[in-house]
Amino acid sequence: MSSALSLTALSNRPLADADIPTICGFPRTAEELYFLFPRAVWPLTPDQVRATLGLRRDPTVVTLTEDGRERVVGYANYATFEDGRTASIGNVSVDPTLRRRGIAEYLVRTMIDRAFDHHHLPELTLYCFSTNTPGLLLYAKLGMMPIALETRVTPWGEPIALFKLRMDRASWRSAAPIAA
Repeated sequence: MSSALSLTALSNRPLADADIPTICGFPRTAEELYFLFPRAVWPLTPDQVRATLGLRRDPTVVTLTEDGRERVVGYANYATFEDGRTASIGNVSVDPTLRRRGIAEYLVRTMIDRAFDHHHLPELTLYCFSTNTPGLLLYAKLGMMPIALETRVTPWGEPIALFKLRMDRASWRSAAPIAA
């Protein structure tokens, strides 16, 4: 039985090169890798992650501190970024042993807050495959709304739907919890 982790045990920071091998262990199968890093080739390697860094912005890890030890448990970045206009959250991935315990929500909220509070963007998007029900439910919970549906073909030849979701800064502000 999984349970939410204490938010005080989670923190975030910029990706360090030493974190990359850990992130490479997040996808358990070639299919899962396709959903997390669609352009990557199984198995995910540090060189593949490093090759994306020049194309991405704000690579971010979530760390979990237990018994005084920190470990990387999540990763995301902005797959696209247009100063003053928009960004798209990409490569949202979580340690497979800790999924459905609040890490993805913490990570996505971090990326949303950064887009609106630090970068002052008016909108934010992300893409999510139709088979990722937990992801779609999380994004809906956070207030992201579907705005488009694209058809893609998986590496194994099956058609799959890819949702584009969007949120604007005003919607996030109205949904964000008020600080006490």
